[in-house]
Amino acid sequence: MRPATPAEIDRWDDLVLSNPDGGNMLQTRAWGEFKRSWGWRPAYLVSDDPGMPLAALFLRRHVPGLGWLWYAPKGPAATSADQLGQMLASRSAFPGAFCVQVEPELADTPANRLALTSLGLRKAEDIQISRATAIVDLAPDEDALLASFKPKTRYNIRLAGRRGVTVEPVPCDETGVAAMYGLMAAAFRRAGFPLRPQPYYSGYWRLFEASGQGQLFLARLGEQLLAGAFVIHLGDRAWYKDGGSVTQRHEVMAPHLVQWEAMRWLRARGVRSYDLFAVPNQEQLATGDHPLGGLLQFKAGFTADIREFVGTWELVLDERRHRIWRRAGEPLTRRLRWRTRRDLLY
Repeated sequence: MRPATPAEIDRWDDLVLSNPDGGNMLQTRAWGEFKRSWGWRPAYLVSDDPGMPLAALFLRRHVPGLGWLWYAPKGPAATSADQLGQMLASRSAFPGAFCVQVEPELADTPANRLALTSLGLRKAEDIQISRATAIVDLAPDEDALLASFKPKTRYNIRLAGRRGVTVEPVPCDETGVAAMYGLMAAAFRRAGFPLRPQPYYSGYWRLFEASGQGQLFLARLGEQLLAGAFVIHLGDRAWYKDGGSVTQRHEVMAPHLVQWEAMRWLRARGVRSYDLFAVPNQEQLATGDHPLGGLLQFKAGFTADIREFVGTWELVLDERRHRIWRRAGEPLTRRLRWRTRRDLLY
C-alpha cells in the first residue's frame, strides 16, 4: 500500500467502486473530507498489486504523546482474511501509528475470527452502532420487490398512501436540514442514543448531495412532517444512513412509505442492493431488550437477508502506547469531545 497520487485522489470514488467488495459509502472521498473537519485526517492509500487493485480510506487522529491512531471505516475492502493480511502487511504504509483499526465486511464466522487472530489482529469494541445489517435486493421489478416484503409491511406501505401521506426528495438546504434534524432528535430521544450537533449531519449530507451520491426524503401528512430518511448511493449499492420520525400520527405508517419511495428512487438510478444499516447482532439480542430491537422488527419487514460482520479489529503496533491509549487516552478524549463539541470520538 502507498499514498494515492493527486490524480488518483481526484478519481477516488471510481477506484473505490473497483474494490473487491464493490465499494462502501464510508470509503468515499466525501466521507474522508467530511471527517477532516471533525478531528481526523484522511489518508488515501492504493495498492500497486495488479492482482488485487485496492483503494482504502484510513482516518488518522494524532494523540499527543502517543502518535497516530489509524482507522479504516468499513474497510479495507477485503473479501477474505488473506486479502486483509496482504493489505496490512506493509507496516510502512501507516507511519507513526501505534494502532490500526479495521472493520472489513467479512462474515462473522468462527473461521474468519480465527483467521483474523492468526494475522495478529485483536477483536476490539465495535465502532459502528452495530456490526449486523439487513440487505434489500432491489434487482426484481417493483411488483416483485413489493411482494417480497412481509405482508404487514406491504399493508403499511399501502395504508400510508391511502391515508394521504406523501414522500418527496428534497434538497439539503436550511429548511430540509432543520426538518430532518428535528425528526432525528425525536427518534434519538426515544431510543436513548446521543445526538451529535446539527452541523455534523448537515456537513456530510451536503457533501454527498453535492457529489450526486446523497438524497434526503421527507414524508408529510398535509403540512405535518412525520418521517425522513437520508440515503447514500455508490454504483449499484445504497445505504440508509440516517432516519427519524415523530410519534404523532404513527398510525398512518409514514416511515414505511419513506423507505418504499426511497427504494423506488434508487432503483430508477441503477441501484440493486440497499443496505438498511444497523440491526442488533445475535450477541446484542441475547442480552434482552436492545435500543435497536424496534429497528430490527421494522427493517426485517423489508428483507430476510440479515448479515453479521466481524466488526472492529486492531493491529497493535506499539503495546505500551496502545495500553496507555486504552486505559487513559481514549476515555479522556471521549469525555472532552462530548463536553466541548457534543461530538463522539469516531
